[in-house]
Amino acid sequence: MNTRFHAKRAGTPACVSCSECTLRALCLPGHLPLAEALALERAVERGRPLSAGSALVHCGAPMDALLVVRSGSAKSHSVTLEGVEQVHGFVLPGEAVGLEGFAAGVYSCDVTALEPLEYCRMPMRGLEALIEQLPGLRREILRLLGGALDESQRLRGQLSLCDARGRVARFLADMSRRLARRGLSPTEFRLSMSRRDIARHLGLTLETVSRSFGVLKREGWLRVRARNVTLLRPEALAVIGGRA
Repeated sequence: MNTRFHAKRAGTPACVSCSECTLRALCLPGHLPLAEALALERAVERGRPLSAGSALVHCGAPMDALLVVRSGSAKSHSVTLEGVEQVHGFVLPGEAVGLEGFAAGVYSCDVTALEPLEYCRMPMRGLEALIEQLPGLRREILRLLGGALDESQRLRGQLSLCDARGRVARFLADMSRRLARRGLSPTEFRLSMSRRDIARHLGLTLETVSRSFGVLKREGWLRVRARNVTLLRPEALAVIGGRA
């Protein structure tokens, strides 16, 4: 039940090469020809471990590196002029942080660890040189940028077309899909984010999110105990959220 968003397995060293990493198939090197993957690996640095609540990047800071989460999870968020926090998304192992920074050269939002987190960093100076030299890496960066844009459009569509129950169902179906790609249980997991964070991500109130979880539970779609979630009918849950 307590599946956390960690990619490391028992006995895995704290620092491993890209070729040995369990996230290789999801991360940048996994989509590159061998020679390009080795060149990229030489440019990768290991970031210092972070505790829950620590900042991975700060909004407005110069984009000095592209980051990839290795274990743990984080939230991407910002504060409006009215002082209201907006949660743009949640970052899982194998996912990049800072792609938006390619536009203006600065990080466009804060990214904060939701639990103990480890990450890799690719300093921009070396990464930019490699992008010029390696066609596979250029294509992969474009793929990541396109994926980020697609996800943003999906969220806007979700907010405009789904009711509260559908938004929560779609969020859980998306989380299930992302965890399955990491070899983790798609039906039993512990949410590292709070319901308040989920509400701020989905454009709902905390009370509405809690009520929607209750409705889905009563209807037999899932079991919930605190942050532990069991999806009883994941395919049907995706249909409720409009993904199928």
